[in-house]
Amino acid sequence: MGTANLSRTSRYFLVAIAVVLVIALAAVTLVATMMDQSRNAVQDGQEVTYTIPQGRSFRAVSDDLQALSVIRSAGRLRSMVDDALARSLRPGTYTFLTGSDYETVLDVLAQGPDTPILADTQRFTVQEGLTVVQTLERLADSFAAFDVADFEAVLAKRTAAGANDEGVLQLPDWFPEPAEAPADVFAYEGVFMPQTYDVRLNATPLTILQRMVDQLEREFAVHTVNDSDRYRLLTIASLIERETRIDSERPIVAGVINNRLTRPMRLQIDATVVFALGGGARQRVLYEDLEIDSPYNTYRINGLPPGPIAGVGAASLDAAVNPQTVSYFYYVLDPACDGTHRFADTLNEHNQNVAAFRQAGRCE
Repeated sequence: MGTANLSRTSRYFLVAIAVVLVIALAAVTLVATMMDQSRNAVQDGQEVTYTIPQGRSFRAVSDDLQALSVIRSAGRLRSMVDDALARSLRPGTYTFLTGSDYETVLDVLAQGPDTPILADTQRFTVQEGLTVVQTLERLADSFAAFDVADFEAVLAKRTAAGANDEGVLQLPDWFPEPAEAPADVFAYEGVFMPQTYDVRLNATPLTILQRMVDQLEREFAVHTVNDSDRYRLLTIASLIERETRIDSERPIVAGVINNRLTRPMRLQIDATVVFALGGGARQRVLYEDLEIDSPYNTYRINGLPPGPIAGVGAASLDAAVNPQTVSYFYYVLDPACDGTHRFADTLNEHNQNVAAFRQAGRCE
């Protein structure tokens, strides 16, 4: 049927409908364009500060993080969080990056706020690379109410219990039982994760140390690692921690350690000698030091020492789990004395690097 047969009123009606449809289509297109522009307006990698107020639920926090473009899906984040973290969010100000992956966001939340907002909390920091003895000294310095003996008592009680009994320090199932450790092995080395923590003012030596042990478990949880491999990897991570302070070098050092273990070659790591000598800040290892009779002296033993030699940071643990494939078997400090190392494939090349280091005055 042609329009010629329509009345003038009908033609006006059809035109009006067509106009409405055009306007509606334009509006839908405009909204879609604006939504796309809105999504593209926030680039990934932009720093975002976000404060979790007291009592805010994890559901609300995840919704906030989606609104801030830190994550793309609040529901996905909620599906990945474990119940313990969801129930124990610590109020305070956190720093995120837009477009972050969900594991990274959960890790930031687990580590706690940059600036806590609770008045009844205390912040303390334990640096990477400290021995257990040094860690307990640092804790005693941080908490006026406790001294080293108070923290040592927690370890003594756990050793005497011989298991994860009620009221004692709970150790990971994969961590060797301290009560069964040989006399020349430092049983608790490596189990206390170095980091910055916020704890309640009524925290006890037990709860403080437990918090550090639990954090080590959280750090391992982000990696796909069998329990049977964790203590070995923790030991390697401690060697990496003590051998370099340059994050970009840690996977390379891990690769060198793996190469030597595979060959096999003795590790000959100076940090293990320093540990065998009691730890501390030693600027140089002497030739006579290399002869110390200790299961930790990798100049005299084959393979790894019997356990970790220090507390490890996340970067060293990650390097131990994900070593870089390299051809190197040797390394020595760079004569530039900037903390970096020179790596070598052969002993001859390494000896040249050592000579250059010594000529530079050993960075003293």
